[in-house]
Amino acid sequence: MEALEEKIIEELKIFKFKRNSLSYEYLIDAIKIVSQQKTTIKDFLHYVYKPISEKYDTKPDNVQWCLIKLINLMYYNTEEEIIDNYFNINKEEKLTTKQFIIGIARKIDDN
Repeated sequence: MEALEEKIIEELKIFKFKRNSLSYEYLIDAIKIVSQQKTTIKDFLHYVYKPISEKYDTKPDNVQWCLIKLINLMYYNTEEEIIDNYFNINKEEKLTTKQFIIGIARKIDDN
């Protein structure tokens, strides 16, 4: 396993995810893509979801749907305070999937 992937997995341990799902693999790949090339945030569908869909032989829309469901489930299972403190947001705010992925990628880049 490469160093970047290890950093991502370590960072994601802060949150409660179902780690044995394909969606979790999509999330790791999405964070890796954004972390390696910042310009991908301009068009998530083409530059993030599409390469992942090609890797796993599925559709970009399916990757996006799976990631939305995964993040929503994480919100349900992770204490609000952990999410709020990590992303420096207040309780009324809820991150989009894109914001979550970008936020994790930035934290990894900062460390």
